[in-house]
Amino acid sequence: MQTVSVCKPLVGARRAWKADQQPVCGLISNLCECPHTERLGESRVEYPTLGSLVLCFLSVGQWIIPAAAQSTDEFRPELGIYIQQGPALRVELIDFFIANESKHDWQGDFGFFIQIALKPVFRSELRNDPDVFRNKYLTLRTGFRCDTSLTSGHGVSENRGILELTSRFRLPWQLVISERNRGDFRFIKDQPFSALYRNRLRLERDVRHGWLSCTPYVYDEIVYDTRYDRWTSNRYALGAQFPVGQHVVLEPYYLRQNSSRSNPPHTNGFGFKLNLYL
Repeated sequence: MQTVSVCKPLVGARRAWKADQQPVCGLISNLCECPHTERLGESRVEYPTLGSLVLCFLSVGQWIIPAAAQSTDEFRPELGIYIQQGPALRVELIDFFIANESKHDWQGDFGFFIQIALKPVFRSELRNDPDVFRNKYLTLRTGFRCDTSLTSGHGVSENRGILELTSRFRLPWQLVISERNRGDFRFIKDQPFSALYRNRLRLERDVRHGWLSCTPYVYDEIVYDTRYDRWTSNRYALGAQFPVGQHVVLEPYYLRQNSSRSNPPHTNGFGFKLNLYL
């Protein structure tokens, strides 16, 4: 009988970032041992306990924060407009602004994307779900983003081509885990071409209690920068999505970023996103 573990990708995807943190890797591996099992056909699928899974996510980011880290705060208002073009295609307009406290600078990021929901191969029960992009097994997204400073005297500008592939899996306790692999192709003013590879794991769950309906989530992302040929940053976030009617979703969140190539190296982001579905 074949045994399949859901825990292994959670540890393996972060192994390169944690190469010099052997005690931490051991702790996370122990946390992600899988006592809960289910039988599917001829295979036995092993799942972590709910507490272990949450601890595994939080541990990835927490261990790289110094006790007295130098950090800066950011405020990040965002607007997302999603225009549906059939059951498997939509156009996205994503604009967000970053107010940096230490640099006294406002940055604007303006993006245009096309997202395609690919036909699920192993999860046929999701084919008729009304929210195809949150519940499809596999989605492809490509687009363009322009980053520029909105403050006089700060002339930094950048154009990015973006390509990403996201896969989703259902877990026990009505949890959904997703892995996003993303490439950013960067054209920065007065700098040579460079690229970023970004790997993100996200855990979420729909919650309904009386009139309240929301989707809390937590994610962790690591970034590889070709300018330095190394993993340079790690960001993790927690937030929640609150639907208001059929076309509006409010999304407050907190984000922590740790970077070996930034000054200051640590950033606390407090964001609020308004999502409009047309």
